Amino acid sequence: MKTTVFGVGAWGTTLAGILAENGHDVVMWSHDPEIARTINEEHENKALFAGVKLSDKIRATTDLKEACVDSKIVVFVVASQFYASTVQKAHPFLPRDVVIVSATKGLNPADNRRPSEVLIENLPPEMKTRVAVLSGPNIAREIALKKPATTVIASPNEEIAKAAQKFFSTPYFRVYTNTDMAASELGGTLKNVIAIAAGIVDGLDLGDNTKSALMVRGLVEIIRFGTHFGAKADSFYGLAGMGDLITTCSSKMSRNHFVGESLAQGKTLKDILAGMTAVAEGVEAARHVHEIAQREKIEMPVTTQVYKVLFEDKPVKQAIMDLMTRDLKAE
Repeated sequence: MKTTVFGVGAWGTTLAGILAENGHDVVMWSHDPEIARTINEEHENKALFAGVKLSDKIRATTDLKEACVDSKIVVFVVASQFYASTVQKAHPFLPRDVVIVSATKGLNPADNRRPSEVLIENLPPEMKTRVAVLSGPNIAREIALKKPATTVIASPNEEIAKAAQKFFSTPYFRVYTNTDMAASELGGTLKNVIAIAAGIVDGLDLGDNTKSALMVRGLVEIIRFGTHFGAKADSFYGLAGMGDLITTCSSKMSRNHFVGESLAQGKTLKDILAGMTAVAEGVEAARHVHEIAQREKIEMPVTTQVYKVLFEDKPVKQAIMDLMTRDLKAE
């Protein structure tokens, strides 16, 4: 079947590879003609995922209509700041019987909504129930190298969830389903904020006790935030919550962990981001989540300190001290 991936970052390229391995013809859409050219002519995404050879069943285009026509599954995995504009441009070309999967982690900068909410808003009534969310402990390069991994497809529409599950399942990539799209998206967004804090902890060599405490208390914040917006608490103990949090806080390949480590080494956020080719979603997520938490009066002390380090130039050691000396309380 023809399948479509919007977004040519590391994760989009990896998902395209999985679809191709399962026998599908994959069209990747990019706004950048040069990236599309290298994918088509050199079978490699040299700009954003160098070193991973791509299947001959993958081709790229900059034409939205060409990308969508006759596609059976469409995956949106563009960075969160470009998500809304991409969906708005692409949705008129989507086939009415397509399975639509959102794999972007982050919130819409304009209004702090989840990606699937933005997507569903732009679909006609008969397509609004054809949406699923893909999220989990997924380091793209490890999966591209076929190291065993798992993920979750979340959708209240069981038919759509099972269809997407079948598209993506391989012997090395095991796909589970659930119905909680809110938890999958919010878990995948907020864990990036905690991963920045974990990078700071590792960058300062504060040890395993500190890091384990951070991850557990970070999960508490994620659940507190998610349930405030309708997610189920139990969902966050699964792959798209705790699983994703552990991976992102632990992996040296995590972009958000890298940001935290670099901050601990005294580098400025501006210089860190200038040196990165890929997006660290946790930076903007910290801004948006902090704003929401302040407005909704949700207690999120770790997120607050990450926000202050990123955007108010608070020294990382002072941020840790302030976390440790808050009023004592029961767990």
